[in-house]
Amino acid sequence: MKSYVSTSSPLLAGGRSLKELKNLEWIFIGIHSLGVPAAILMATLHAPSSVLAVSIIAGLLALWNVIAVLLNHRTTTIEGQLRLGAVTQVMVVLFAGALIFQVVSGENTAAYSGFAVVIIEGAIRFGLRGSLILGIVFAFGLALAMWYREWQYGLEFNVPGYVFWTVLLFIIALSVGLVTEETRKERRTSELLIRERTLLDERQRIARDLHDSVLKTLHGLALEAHALKKRIGSPDVLEKIEYIEEICQRSSQGIRDMISELRSEEQSVGIAALMAQMVEEWGKTADVEAQFSFSGEDRILSVIATYNVRNVLSEALLNIKKHAEASKVDVSLELLSGELRLDIADNGKGLGYSGSDVYGSAAKGHYGILGMKERIEQLNGQFSIYSTAGTRLLISVPLVKAK
Repeated sequence: MKSYVSTSSPLLAGGRSLKELKNLEWIFIGIHSLGVPAAILMATLHAPSSVLAVSIIAGLLALWNVIAVLLNHRTTTIEGQLRLGAVTQVMVVLFAGALIFQVVSGENTAAYSGFAVVIIEGAIRFGLRGSLILGIVFAFGLALAMWYREWQYGLEFNVPGYVFWTVLLFIIALSVGLVTEETRKERRTSELLIRERTLLDERQRIARDLHDSVLKTLHGLALEAHALKKRIGSPDVLEKIEYIEEICQRSSQGIRDMISELRSEEQSVGIAALMAQMVEEWGKTADVEAQFSFSGEDRILSVIATYNVRNVLSEALLNIKKHAEASKVDVSLELLSGELRLDIADNGKGLGYSGSDVYGSAAKGHYGILGMKERIEQLNGQFSIYSTAGTRLLISVPLVKAK
């Protein structure tokens, strides 16, 4: 089944789907069909300049209705449906204007009120803007018709009648347009609330699944590794068991953090404040001089961006503690309008291999750096690592507003 999505005209569509726009067009086609006998009735009641001309106008309106039926049936996109609505609106304006010109020869001005139907149709189609534009069109058109009446039939420009009908139809245009805009606003608000509720429910579901499956499995593995460690005396085996236990514990903590963020409807702490706290706590625990510097304006990132960037920092600090033998670590965060830049540098012994050989180190069982790189790439960011006098990580991530 085809999916019809409008990306270029969401405001004109007013949040309506293709099906809704089609149904609306069918309603207007029915109303325009009533305009055909109405035009003929006008020919008999308002003494038009030419009964034949009115009949021709009614016939052209009927012909356009037939064309609109065919086009409405065949249109398959929202953009196409909007174009059909715009063309139909223009045609209806021309038909209504032509009818007004046919009745300006008489003193009766009641027929001018028929343009109100055109204005209401414009408001329903295009909101307040559409109704006001058509109100302006009516004001200019009526003035032109009355000047034509004065020139053609010698009748004086009817100022009171002109002011009355212009003001009345502008009031109609403003009233119906405002009601339509408020309806559209309420619709958009309702749809936004539904999407947010759906997103929150999905986040809660993921959090439950992580807790009930992955977290419990990791916790069980950590307990088994801890129990096994007490019964095996080989140093190599003990080292591997300790590594497994540590990975399980770290992963469990990471998932707990993610569950907490997923269950939180709104984050209240910026990324800079989170990182500053992490660096400070790590420095005390690792007994290493750790400095954090920040420039820019702190901001709340999306859940996935916050989770990945925090995990990269956590992994980097863990590696420094385990392998670098460093006495000092500098963490620098810069938040620009559309980018996050993170610089993590230590004065330790370095990696012992080329920083560009990330996949080679993973092949030897060292997955930490590769994991950091993949997390940043998941955010469409850039990850670089250098190892000369110490090790330095440079990270840049494009930023979007948290949803």
